[in-house]
Amino acid sequence: MLYALVAFVVFVYVLFPYKELQQRLMEWASRDGVQLSLTRLRPAFPPGLRAEDIRLQVDQFSPSDAVMSIETLRVHPEWLALLSRKMQWRFEAGLYSGRLEGEARSTKVEGVPLWEVKTRFADLDMTQYALLRKNGKAFIRGRLGGDATTTLTSDGSIQDGSLNLRVQSMVLVGVPGWQLQLQREIACETLQGELKTPAKQAGTVALTCQGKDLLIEARGTMAWKTPLADSQLNVRWQVRSEEAYKPELELLATVVRRRPDRRGEISFRLQGPLRQLRTTGA
Repeated sequence: MLYALVAFVVFVYVLFPYKELQQRLMEWASRDGVQLSLTRLRPAFPPGLRAEDIRLQVDQFSPSDAVMSIETLRVHPEWLALLSRKMQWRFEAGLYSGRLEGEARSTKVEGVPLWEVKTRFADLDMTQYALLRKNGKAFIRGRLGGDATTTLTSDGSIQDGSLNLRVQSMVLVGVPGWQLQLQREIACETLQGELKTPAKQAGTVALTCQGKDLLIEARGTMAWKTPLADSQLNVRWQVRSEEAYKPELELLATVVRRRPDRRGEISFRLQGPLRQLRTTGA
C-alpha cells in the first residue's frame, strides 16, 4: 500500500506529462474566436495543478486585449468527493491585484451531465482591466468584488447563471475619444450590479450607482445571441443630479437628445444589437 502511494506521488509530481496537458487545454479552449494561453502548468501541493500567466482573449470583445488575465491559478480536487465517485474541484486565483476563489462540481439534470460553478472575487483593481482602458488610460477606478454562479454543459456552453457586482468608491474618468467628454471625475460612493441569465430566456440587467447628489439606475434585458455582437440589449437608464453634476447632465442631454426634468433627471433607453446600440425615449 505504501509503495503504491509513493509510486502515485512520483508519477504525479515527476512523470506526468504537464506540457502535453497544457497544450491540450489551450487547444480545447481555443475555438470560435476564443484563444486561451498560459505560460506554465505544473504540480501543486497539496496535490493539484498550478497554472501561471493565463490569458483569455475573445475576438468579439477585443481582438487584441485579453478579456481576462490571471497571474496564478491553483486547482485541486475534493478527495472525499472523489472517494464517493463525485467530481468536485476547488480553485483559487490571483488577478488584478485581487483574489478569486470557488468550486466546481459535476451533476445531472434530467439525465444531462452539467457542471455547477460558484465563484467569489474581491479587491480586483479595475484600472488594470484591459477592457476598461482606452488609449492607455483607465476610464473607471475602483476595487471590484462580487460573486457568480454558472451552470455549464459538457461542451462549455453556459446554460444559466447569475453575476453580482459590488464596488465601493468608484470613479468614472473621461478619456480621449469618448463621445461623452467629461471635464471632471464622476464619483459613485457605492455601485451594485446584477446580471441573470435564466436557461432559454433573456437575461436581466440591473445597475445602481449612488453618490453625493448623484443617482444612476439601469434596468433592462439582454437577449444573448451568437455572435455576441448580435445580442440584443434593451435597458432603461435614469440619471439624476440637481446641482453637483449639472454640467455633466447637460452634456449627457446633448448626446441622448433628452432634456433634464425639474428634478435634474434624464431618462432614456439604450437598445439594439451590441454592434449598433441606439438611444430612444424612456
